[in-house]
Amino acid sequence: MSERSKALLVWPVAGFFVVIAFGVGLISEAAFGGSAGVVAASSTESTGGENAASIELGDLFIEPAAISLEPGDVTIAVRNNGKTQHDFTVTGMAATEPLDPGAEETIALKGLEPGTYDFICSVPGHAEGGMNGVITVAEGAEAETTSDSKETTDHSEHASMSPQEMLDADAARTALFPAKTEGVGGKLLKPRVDADGTKVFELTADEIKWETEPGVIKEGMAYNGQIPGPTIKADLGDRVKIVVNNELDDEPTSLHLHGMTVPNDMDGVPALNQDAILPGDSFNYEFIVRNTGSNMYHSHFMADTQVPSGLLGAFIVDDAKDPKVDIDTNMVLNDGPLGFTINGKGFPATAPIVASKGDLVRIRYMNEGLQIHPMHLHGMPQKVIAKDGHVLKHPYLADTVLIAPGERYDVLVKASESGAWAFHCHILTHAEGAEGMFGMVTAMVVE
Repeated sequence: MSERSKALLVWPVAGFFVVIAFGVGLISEAAFGGSAGVVAASSTESTGGENAASIELGDLFIEPAAISLEPGDVTIAVRNNGKTQHDFTVTGMAATEPLDPGAEETIALKGLEPGTYDFICSVPGHAEGGMNGVITVAEGAEAETTSDSKETTDHSEHASMSPQEMLDADAARTALFPAKTEGVGGKLLKPRVDADGTKVFELTADEIKWETEPGVIKEGMAYNGQIPGPTIKADLGDRVKIVVNNELDDEPTSLHLHGMTVPNDMDGVPALNQDAILPGDSFNYEFIVRNTGSNMYHSHFMADTQVPSGLLGAFIVDDAKDPKVDIDTNMVLNDGPLGFTINGKGFPATAPIVASKGDLVRIRYMNEGLQIHPMHLHGMPQKVIAKDGHVLKHPYLADTVLIAPGERYDVLVKASESGAWAFHCHILTHAEGAEGMFGMVTAMVVE
């Protein structure tokens, strides 16, 4: 048995300690190579007549996201430090070839005049997921670069790490799991019940800072200060009112009840069936619950950024025919400005599913992201019982369940095998890097 498998991870859960042979090692700064994992903004130069910048491409980020340069000829050195193919495109002007992981290319921009120039990764879905920025060109401007977040985490760089350092970093990250962070999303939202029996739920959309993993603070948007927003539960036939307050600084918003059967004027699509909710305003969504299952709610205004930034949540309607389970949990998947997250957190801050041997566990997958996520559980099969809120006539067993954006799948897992079992997206660039697991990784712990 390796030294790695001998070590024990001590896990506080539900008031007692679960000891699992899952992680190893003491956490030390040296294990991460000092400040490894935090990307510093690249430098820009304008000395000796040269007007140049360096750009790093990562998986759903470009660093720096803003560049200031002098007018004239510019060269931009681009390196792809991600684990999937990206490019760097200055809109309407120039672009690199698609760059494989580790590849570099320099592009030249001739005769830039004062103004602003947008840049993106043009791979479908990547700009919407956060790979965008702006070049500002001005006379006498001090060449500088800025980053959207000082806490951006890079899970791909390993050129400066020895094999032992990579092993130690991997062990140290795993030993953190489940790490504590500020903020918990998806809390159950209790309604106010009016005299006529209407269940009234109130949601307030606002900008927040959200800790996705220890020390990594992202700019997000949230309902009631949570990412995902609070879970709404109702029963078939309920009369429901959802009051949405827009406290965003400078963006309209709306609410779409994804998968719910509602009147047309409650569908939440601005200019099609309602006016968008301006900052400082409110809107009431009123309807009778007509369908059961695992559904979602999210913004439908600037949804390419508002939803990945956190304006999303679960809407659950139980069915009398639902199987009786010991654990019923949501797994909201997301990608974009917050990184690759499960219920608003990235590993090692994701929460494990803790079950007793023999428990029947229901997992409600909801993909609110921009990319497909095939979710794979080690050790036990998943029985797929519902798709998009509709019970399947013919349930089936799966090792990996592929969830596309907007889709919901309900699965049952019989907790038959003791131990801590890895549970992750099987697009591996969403789950593992040189210093260990990150992003869309959690575990099912069977005691």
